[in-house]
Amino acid sequence: MNILITVGIFPPDIGGPASFVPKISKYLISKGHSVKILCLSDKDNLTYKDELNVIRINRNLPIIFRWLKTIKNIYSNSKNSDLIFVNGLGTETTIANLFRGKKVLRKIVGDPVWERVYNKKLTDESFDNFQKNKHGVFISLQKFIRNWSINRSDRVITPSHHLKAFLESIGIKKNIYVINNGVPINNREKVFFENKIIQLLVVSRLVSQKNIDFIIKAVKLLTNHDVLLNIVGDGTELNNLKNVVKKNELNEKVNFIGKVNERKLEEYLEGSDIFIQASDYEGLPHSILEAANYELPILSTEVGGCSEFLNKGERGYIIPLPVSENEIAYCIRKIINNKEEAISKAKTAKEFLNQEYNFNTNAEIYNQNINEMVDN
Repeated sequence: MNILITVGIFPPDIGGPASFVPKISKYLISKGHSVKILCLSDKDNLTYKDELNVIRINRNLPIIFRWLKTIKNIYSNSKNSDLIFVNGLGTETTIANLFRGKKVLRKIVGDPVWERVYNKKLTDESFDNFQKNKHGVFISLQKFIRNWSINRSDRVITPSHHLKAFLESIGIKKNIYVINNGVPINNREKVFFENKIIQLLVVSRLVSQKNIDFIIKAVKLLTNHDVLLNIVGDGTELNNLKNVVKKNELNEKVNFIGKVNERKLEEYLEGSDIFIQASDYEGLPHSILEAANYELPILSTEVGGCSEFLNKGERGYIIPLPVSENEIAYCIRKIINNKEEAISKAKTAKEFLNQEYNFNTNAEIYNQNINEMVDN
């Protein structure tokens, strides 16, 4: 069957959807489906060479022109589609599909309304409090459009039970299915803490909700340990984070790696000792699953699907909320000073990953959902 996938970020962008969509596309193609991907891209990447059939729209266009172009392209490219699989561009897809009437499978990995207003510093509310509290007309209208768009889908999928509860709490009436994210399980033998310098790794979009500034400040507090922080990713907070490094005189301790391809990311995962995620909210980041796949001890906030994965610290270490550099530094010291415990937690996380987050197992569940939707 013919499937159109819509997504806001796609390689060489980084982030959860940019990791998931190429993998699920290749899997669906291996099952005999024809897949076309429509995404946003920076102007410099509009001619990026892809293995897959990708239509790219300039995200740097003025927003009204970008919206109109995106809706038009979704409408024209969905003409022969049996199903639209929405991983982003949800409102644009919903508007285009008013005129197409295609079946829609919608994946929800967070709340774009909260993320947008939080990163613009229009609210400091947590993800959950933001859903409960009342707001002005501007934000309330965005919430209304969000709910309308999701409810226009035929089936909704989330990667965590927390997100399912969120959708139910905001009045989503469709059947909601939880399908775990996943990674292809590797069988590499991890050599733990082999570096003289402890290698800390962050893989993330550089936006304010990720709290990377607190991770940088934590490095300054680790005066009794020789550590190096590698930050893989790009985003709107890059210059602010570079200023934090400069202000704290950490140029020799912090590296901004930028965007990297999959092979280069594997090198950083193989060579690191501790993975850190300090976000105020996550659905369930692919980066944590990738870190677990490489048996890295995980230090993370207990938010969204991360709570389910960490299981109260059984499979990693928890950064308390609200996030602070003192707590992050304390947890890093704890890992360094209790390496055997950290290794044990990392192996437990890898075993759990293999049981619950095996990409091939979960990709087949997506395939079954798509077949059911089109056949019914």
